[in-house]
Amino acid sequence: MTMPPRIGVDLGGSNFRVAAFAGGDTQLATPIEVHKEPVGEARDPASIVERIASHVERLATPYLGARPVPVGIGLAAMLRDRRGTVANSPHLRWRDVNFGEQLKARLGPHYALGIYNDVNAIAWGEAVAGAARGSQNVLAVFVGTGIGGGVIAEGRLVEGASNCAGEIGHVKVRWDDAAAPCACGSRGCVEAYVGGSYVAARIAKEIAAGASPATVALAGSIDAVTPGHVDEAAANGDEWALALWTELAPLLAVALGNAIALLNSERLVLGGGFLGRAPTLYEQVLLSLAVAAPAASLEPLTVVRAELGDDAGLVGASALAAAGISTIQ
Repeated sequence: MTMPPRIGVDLGGSNFRVAAFAGGDTQLATPIEVHKEPVGEARDPASIVERIASHVERLATPYLGARPVPVGIGLAAMLRDRRGTVANSPHLRWRDVNFGEQLKARLGPHYALGIYNDVNAIAWGEAVAGAARGSQNVLAVFVGTGIGGGVIAEGRLVEGASNCAGEIGHVKVRWDDAAAPCACGSRGCVEAYVGGSYVAARIAKEIAAGASPATVALAGSIDAVTPGHVDEAAANGDEWALALWTELAPLLAVALGNAIALLNSERLVLGGGFLGRAPTLYEQVLLSLAVAAPAASLEPLTVVRAELGDDAGLVGASALAAAGISTIQ
């Protein structure tokens, strides 16, 4: 290998993944090596910095030289600036952490380090090597434990004035006194209604109170019920499951429709573990989107499912760092 590898890191609430990709523009989505491990309980910034640095050094040391090794980190966090300052990461339990500066100091000058919101990295990965290849204007939204979004406009990642662009999970869909609290500290966010962890908690509560014996039968027991079972029950016509999805689908569709009205994207990439395991809910969201977004904005829009799976963030973060986009100087 004549060029140093591109290294991507995906640090989520549950898993930590790191991968090396061949340098250059070929085989953007084909890793040379991938390592995955649980985040575990040692989530303090110093521990995470050391773990990332040790894996990066193991992959990159043979190639260190005059050219810095690009390292992109996709982080499940709301960032405050382009130096990787974490304003809030509920899953890592971080607030106001100068993570980028700590990691840069640990790695030293041989690395071109970029810290990115995880869904921005995923969106870029899908744009350069996945479901949005060839598209210049992309909205990518992933509905998993929470809800995240990434925006590409005229071929450029939109980071915003302070690197907070694309936070569609925190678009408000309710603002009355009964608006649900969100882990971000606010209330009424779409994530607080349609994010996977919130939906799972609501399902567990209502099933325990006697809702939908049909869903329990599909799961085998009350404790085994998942959103996937609820989706299957909805597809079978269960009234409770249908009512729940009919309530939630328009909330997500309103957030998507408002974003599409503002951005006029040509490609909407939808993914995430929760939405991916709920095809009935997915179809209801698309039906609601036809009403929630302006007709003129829908005309050029193609809605596609994400293609790269767990590798999207690794591909995108490494490609962003290799391109020098918002790397820490």
